[in-house]
Amino acid sequence: MRRIAVVIPYFQRETGILAGAVRSIAGQLLPWPATVDLIIVDDSSPVSPGSELANLSLPQWLSARIVRQTNAGPGAARNRGLDHVDPQADYIAFLDSDDSWAPCHLQEGIDALEMGHDFYFCDSAMPPSTLFASRDLFVSGDSEPVFAPIVPAGGLYHFLPGQAGAPMVAEYLCQTSAVILRNRALHDLRFDERLRYAGEDWLMWVRLAHRAGGICFSTKANAMRGEGINLYRDAHDRLNSSNLRRLISTILANRLMATTPGIHRSSAALISDRIALLQREIAAILLHPRLYRDLADGDARRTILRAAQLVRWQLLPLWRDVIIDKLRWRGPSLGESAT
Repeated sequence: MRRIAVVIPYFQRETGILAGAVRSIAGQLLPWPATVDLIIVDDSSPVSPGSELANLSLPQWLSARIVRQTNAGPGAARNRGLDHVDPQADYIAFLDSDDSWAPCHLQEGIDALEMGHDFYFCDSAMPPSTLFASRDLFVSGDSEPVFAPIVPAGGLYHFLPGQAGAPMVAEYLCQTSAVILRNRALHDLRFDERLRYAGEDWLMWVRLAHRAGGICFSTKANAMRGEGINLYRDAHDRLNSSNLRRLISTILANRLMATTPGIHRSSAALISDRIALLQREIAAILLHPRLYRDLADGDARRTILRAAQLVRWQLLPLWRDVIIDKLRWRGPSLGESAT
């Protein structure tokens, strides 16, 4: 009997989104005896998860429960779900509430883990393409092989011993809804809850890649991305405070990534270069007048101030003067603590 826990962090403003995700779990084709414990963490969602589940008919092997918390973001919600996983569970899978799985996802992922791995992920569909199609590791390959096929012509591969860490640092390789883990692989590792707007999942997979017993992946796109609320995806209007929050969170994630035990020197150097690029992007955004149109929003104002503090050593004195004038800031200087 395979005991599987599935964790869904839930915050949506439209009905029907969570129901679609749960239907994809109920539609899994499991050839072996299994129980699936679905843990939905209600992150103070405007649409109640109970109303989404009310009219669903679930198979006997699938049970669903709802855990509620004050809104704290996706990382905190996943952690709350992990805290409620039965210690006897064999496997843990993650699914975002606006995503769905192909019917073979759990079967193929768990079969791959049972070949001697702790960490599995597959490709994920992001129409009109997939995640792997935009990743250099899978498109062009490395100068030195870092992974090898497990099943010839079957699209299943495993990283060579000690070779997963650097590629995971270099690129975001696995979307969260595509990940299945052995429960024992997590130990006390959790998502960093400070990374509310971006990077909490990437940091998690980098940390796991440096400690997991074996990592395998499938080139099949068995996870499908949806169109619900996504803090990362919804912040890509470059000239607004939401994008600044995303960039700030990504910088923090990279700084934490650099402290991962066992990280290679070349990976640490790559992270340093990436942080510098992110800081330059923040500095450029801060100089654009369009950014300052929503200053009546207190959260936006605080985000702009925090971004300015983050890159203050990169800004020329004139840049700092322009930013202070735009904000009409008459309190502490940007070189001092401002909240």
